[in-house]
Amino acid sequence: MVCLNLPPHLRYKLENVYLVGVIPGPREPSLDQVNHLLQPLVDDLLCLWVNGIRLNRTYKFSGGRIVRVALGPLVCDLPAARKTAGFAGHSADLFCSFCRLSRKDISNLVKASWPERSSDQHLHDAKRWKNAKNEGERQKMAMRRGTRWSELLRLTYWDPLKFTVLDAMHNLFLGEFQHHCRVVWG
Repeated sequence: MVCLNLPPHLRYKLENVYLVGVIPGPREPSLDQVNHLLQPLVDDLLCLWVNGIRLNRTYKFSGGRIVRVALGPLVCDLPAARKTAGFAGHSADLFCSFCRLSRKDISNLVKASWPERSSDQHLHDAKRWKNAKNEGERQKMAMRRGTRWSELLRLTYWDPLKFTVLDAMHNLFLGEFQHHCRVVWG
């Protein structure tokens, strides 16, 4: 994590970066494992957002001040973004993290006709998924609605539709964008 209030030339210096954790391999973690790892971070972020933390003094406030902390964008590859933000995988009927285009309409290339996802509906569906009676029911709901529970959804200010970003390495440097334009779009 980095402090977005710092100027860009300071933001990514090693002394200003907070490593939240490392997910051990060699395999991709399950959704339950991701949520288990996120829970303590979200607990801390909730406290820091609601109550804030009092700093005894800062550069501009010698008498101190209360600061609040919020999680900004989630930047990761697509599979990690889906798990971490509460979206189902690409095999779900509602496969996209940004719209509600159904798998049966996948050949529809008129973007203006794609129904948009809403954060409220995403949260509603995620809560229903979380409260499902068993894993089989959860699986059916995820496949049908394209949504699963994420611990990040406990952060009332955090919007998975606006705050989830596909990282530049996968999008540009590894050629995913070029592949998408040339192969997927033709």
